[in-house]
Amino acid sequence: MNGNLKVLTLSQDIEGLKVKRNYTDVVIHFCDLHDHTITLKNDKKYTLSVQALSIEADSLLLEGDIWKEGDKEEVPAIISEFRFYPQIEKSSN
Repeated sequence: MNGNLKVLTLSQDIEGLKVKRNYTDVVIHFCDLHDHTITLKNDKKYTLSVQALSIEADSLLLEGDIWKEGDKEEVPAIISEFRFYPQIEKSSN
């Protein structure tokens, strides 16, 4: 799923993400029940373990733990909250 991502909160700093910053052309790959991959436009990848999800009118509110891809076993989780605005393509029918 492609869209724009706004970082609302982070419990601590994580390389490549800043609180209150918007990121465009983000890809969220919903991999399995909990862990998903977020890829930024600059190809930085993160693993997000979703704990809560709210569906808003035009966005998703995602709460959970995040790691830089590959760091899950080595680094403690960072508690995070994001708002994701998916790009919805309208059909031309």
